[in-house]
Amino acid sequence: MKQGRIRNWLKEQYEKIVLSHGKCSVLICSLSLFVLFTSLLSALLQAEELSGKKPDLTLSNFFSEGWKLGQWEEPEQEPDQSPRFRLLKIPATVFEREVRMNYSFTNNGDGGKLDEHEWEFEFEMPISRRLLIEVEPTIVSISPKNDNNHNGFGDTSFITRVMLLETRNTTLLSLLDVKIPTGNEDLGLGSGMTTISPGIGMWRDIGGHFALHSFFGLDIPSGGKSNDDPDTTVNYGAALTKTVTPKDTPFFGNLTFFVEFNGSSEVGSNGDTTVVSILPGARWNLGHNFWLMPGVEFPITGRDEFDNRIWFSVLKDF
Repeated sequence: MKQGRIRNWLKEQYEKIVLSHGKCSVLICSLSLFVLFTSLLSALLQAEELSGKKPDLTLSNFFSEGWKLGQWEEPEQEPDQSPRFRLLKIPATVFEREVRMNYSFTNNGDGGKLDEHEWEFEFEMPISRRLLIEVEPTIVSISPKNDNNHNGFGDTSFITRVMLLETRNTTLLSLLDVKIPTGNEDLGLGSGMTTISPGIGMWRDIGGHFALHSFFGLDIPSGGKSNDDPDTTVNYGAALTKTVTPKDTPFFGNLTFFVEFNGSSEVGSNGDTTVVSILPGARWNLGHNFWLMPGVEFPITGRDEFDNRIWFSVLKDF
């Protein structure tokens, strides 16, 4: 009898242990499945977040990234960053989608022979993150010192830009400018020849709302008319910008002061000429993506080429 009670008690304890162990197993399995599920969900959400962010454009992914048509969007400007935009004379080192009217007045140009007004109308359209096209027709008015004034269409440029590298703080691009002689050469409104101008430009955010622009390129005419015409003109430039207001400041958004240094050196002519100039100016957003940008250019070397040049630009981003 006593042995039977002991046997029954041991059996009950064994069943309790087995039941308790089963419950623990179920609990452990449930916790394991929950942890696995949350881990997979977290990884999935993270993957979706990363896929939503556009990867940097680099030389290593040049053929595989950024060529999709219509994919371009203006890079987001964070509070500690300088805005990415082009300036007055130095060729563009970033992509923008805009229409622009550039006006310039050259005082005593061409060695003091004339004054010149030029209106340049620009349309820039990024086709993708890698490719931008631009058209630049011009209207020119010249006032020779010893002749009648002449007005009319000047030469027209067709420009393509290819983005080689674009990261948070740096852009590097190449460009090809083909200038067509649509202006009247006899009246001094055009060059009378096609000019091909390859080049490379870079923009770099250096911190503290300062940024650097730099450019190097060539003007290669299709042919010269005399020994006085250069075979090639080497163009180079650098600019420093400082932004002093946030982009949402009323009437003065992203107010930026800048100074450009631009130069050109003729190669292959009888009297090779080098002209280097300084161009201080400012750019700001009036609101609704309308921008104003004035500046004044002065020669540093080659001062007999012109006395000064006044610049003014009105832009609309879209």
